[in-house]
Amino acid sequence: MSTYILYAIFSLLTLNDIMFSDFYLPLKIFPYIYLYGMLMLALSPTIYIHLNPVLSIEHPHTRILSITSLIIIISSVLLLPDIIANFGTGFIKLFTETDAGKDAYMEQIEEAEDAGSGISNIPAIIYNAFSDITVFLCFYQLTLKEKNYWLIAGLLFAILVGILIPMMHGQRGGVIAAVLTTIVGYALFQQFISKRINRFIRIFGVSCILAVAIPIAAITVSRFGNMGGGIAGFLNWYVGQGTLYFNNFALDAGGTRNGDRTLNLAKRLIDPDTPKNYTERREKYHNLNIDDDIFSTFVGDIVIDFGPISTVFIFVIFNGLIIYIIRPRDGTLRLHQALLLYFTLCICMQGGMTLFSFSDSGNLRIVILFLLYGYLRYHELLLEKFPIQISSSK
Repeated sequence: MSTYILYAIFSLLTLNDIMFSDFYLPLKIFPYIYLYGMLMLALSPTIYIHLNPVLSIEHPHTRILSITSLIIIISSVLLLPDIIANFGTGFIKLFTETDAGKDAYMEQIEEAEDAGSGISNIPAIIYNAFSDITVFLCFYQLTLKEKNYWLIAGLLFAILVGILIPMMHGQRGGVIAAVLTTIVGYALFQQFISKRINRFIRIFGVSCILAVAIPIAAITVSRFGNMGGGIAGFLNWYVGQGTLYFNNFALDAGGTRNGDRTLNLAKRLIDPDTPKNYTERREKYHNLNIDDDIFSTFVGDIVIDFGPISTVFIFVIFNGLIIYIIRPRDGTLRLHQALLLYFTLCICMQGGMTLFSFSDSGNLRIVILFLLYGYLRYHELLLEKFPIQISSSK
């Protein structure tokens, strides 16, 4: 809710900026009522847990968590050669060459035309598919009495890789999404982490955010420093445009994309003619008043795909089902329940300013999340039916 208030402040700033005010049509009240109603529906599982406090998280006693952590760590280590090779030409140049961030970003834009047409980097695909689970497992490991610090260090390294890679490509969005996801993971588990570790996380976290702000500023200067609106104006526009464009166009986009963005991978399995990337999709839906070339929040992204009425039903059914599943028993939240709660929080935080972050290839992240959820749920049911003796030290 605090981030939504922050985005609204930036919306006011960009709306009253002479250079950007002409970007928007006069605002209406109903689109905002609809938007914030949907935002509260999306947050309803979190609100429910807030009103029904959790006292503990149950350890599932399964090796799958360690195995998953090792897969994530190995995939992130396999990305090191590319990171090292591009470090000098990508990251360092952000601070030594004025146009480095802009050039790196334009290079990624050019490569987007071939995205989705084949598998080119298996470690990167695995890493991206598990990126949200990386944060979840890292902070969960910190709640355990018997901590595996090697796994924690490896998962922390994987999180840092997820922040560094988009920096080298001149992508602010990827960096911000990674930071917001890390905040979500910490917020979910902080009450179960010791005071000493909590203190360290906060100091380390604030230091990392300040450190990340420097290359983000360098990217912003590189891409927008020479434009008329100025750096401050483009910053206001970048952060605050989502709710404004939603208000103007999302509820009347001139058609729908029929799930081609939010359910892209699933649709491609059914219909081979489904656009493989955003360049093909924008060409197909050129008639729309708004598309993913500008931000409209994750609510707007889903509305553009399915229409405003269908989106209400989707939000009510999905979040109602999540609330039913995550109801804590005796103040205890099972790990599979925490994973679903974390998923809803990721949707809200990652896309509150921008778009639905699980679209296109992000569909793989949903598949991985629900595969892990399914295994943890099955494992719990198995233990309930065939209980085993677990030593008190565990």
